[in-house]
This record gives sequence, structure tokens and C-alpha cells, in this order.
Amino acid sequence: MRRRLYLLVFCVAAFCSVTGQEVALNPFDLVHRLPKAVLLASMADTAALVNPFDVIPHTEPGASATIGETFRPIRELPKGNSLKISVLFWVFALVLGFFTFSVAVNRQAVYKAWRGFLNDNALTLVQREATGLIGNGPYLLLYVNFLLNAGLFMFLVIRYFVGERYNNGLFLALCMALAIIVFSSKHVLLGIARTLFPVDTEVGRYHFMIIIFNCVLGLFLLPFNFLIAFSGRFDGFLVFWTLGLVLVFYAYRALRASSIGRKILQDNPFHFLLYLCTVEIAPVVLLVKLAMLQMGS
Repeated sequence: MRRRLYLLVFCVAAFCSVTGQEVALNPFDLVHRLPKAVLLASMADTAALVNPFDVIPHTEPGASATIGETFRPIRELPKGNSLKISVLFWVFALVLGFFTFSVAVNRQAVYKAWRGFLNDNALTLVQREATGLIGNGPYLLLYVNFLLNAGLFMFLVIRYFVGERYNNGLFLALCMALAIIVFSSKHVLLGIARTLFPVDTEVGRYHFMIIIFNCVLGLFLLPFNFLIAFSGRFDGFLVFWTLGLVLVFYAYRALRASSIGRKILQDNPFHFLLYLCTVEIAPVVLLVKLAMLQMGS
């Protein structure tokens, strides 16, 4: 009697499962193997089915599920073609005046920066002499000259590729401010790394190398910026020429910096890789990501 009862329960359960298959698709079924009649009958109820593996965003009770807008770093960049050529000329005149003042403060600083740019031993001597505000002052002035010209170069390159869409004074000021923020953040990160990791001497030398290299790069950017802005039909050639020059500068700086990082890599490989990811790679990836998001707006 008990066996008959078990057999009856098994048959009822099997019949219910078979009829259930006719109503809806099992998420684990292979659809292409199902009979055509079963597949057509179950497709009518697919709109009401919920995949148990779907991830549904959490919403507060009573709130409608809406998809938020994509993040954009700057919703509205200052657009317009309001920057006159005469105003741009006076901007270059002011930058040239500041450069003249920077050189007049200490003419030997330009020569020493160039020697430090070419030779490691000369860089060591320049770093020893650059102590205190008086010793570092001339190089800091030349560094400010580089920041101004870097902002101008960024503005001119963007204007070349996108036309007159962002040719206005507010966007020029934004480019200069962005150059100052980016390079200042680099030095702040180096200061933090210098404090946290046992690499004070190496990071200090690399920090000073960045200043010297950027001082020398600012000397080249000033005349090339002027030529790009006022050359007319040759601005495309000059833009790509200057971009190539900047790439060569930074490739040469990376080659010179490798001699500093070699010792850290041998003694503290973990600290070196952590510094490389947080200070060198992460800021570049972040800037590229922000630029891609902005271009998609």
C-alpha cells in the first residue's frame, strides 16, 4: 500500500512539472532543443519572466527606476570665437615680459639649467647650489614661465583640432589654470611619496630634475607657441613638430630618470612599483579618462 502511494505522488509530481514546462521556459533549458510548439507557447509569457541572475538596481520604495546621466567633468566648456588676434598678441607680450624678467633675475640660471639638462654631473652641481629661496628662486620663475607656455600650447593645439569653437579668453584662462593644477599636483604627489617611502634622496633628485627639464622645455615652447599662433597656413606643421619635440623631451627625461629608479627598484621593488602606479601611471590614466568623458558629452 505504501509503495502504491509513493508511486501515485511521483506520477502527480511528474505531471505537474511537464505541464509547467508548457507555460514558461526554464532558464536552464537549451532553447534550440525544445519542441517548436512548446517554444511558441512559452514565448507569450516571456515578458512576465524574471531571470534570477539579473542584477536590478536598488530603488527606494515608491521611487521610479530611472537611469542617471553619464558623468561629465565639465558640462559646458566656454565656447565661442570671441578672442581677437590683437588680444592674443598682448597675451604673448605679457608672457614674453615675464620670461624677460625671469632671465634678468639670474642669467646664469638659464645656462645652468641647460647644462643640467644635458649632463647628470652638472645636474648634481646645480642641485647643490639651489638651496633656499635665493638659490631656487630663478628656477621657480623659469618654471612659472613653462606653466604659462604649457597652458598656451594646450589652448593652441585644441584650437587647431576643433577650429574656432573654443577660441575665447575664458577657455584660454582655463587651459592655463589646468596646466598649473596638473603640474602642481605632480609635485604634491612627489612630496607625499617622499614622506611616506624611504626614498627621500632619490625622489628629491627626481623632483629637481622635473623642474630643470620643464624650465628648458619652457624656453622652446615660447617661440613655437608664437609661431603656431601667428604663422597662418603653417600652423599644422608647427603643431605636430612641437608635439614631437615635447614627446622627445619627456622620453629623454624618462631615460635620465631610469638611472634614479634603478637603485630603488633593486632595493625596494614594492615601493618603486607602488610609486610608479600611484604617481606616474594613475594621474595620466585619470586625465585620459576625464578627457574621454568630456569628449562624449
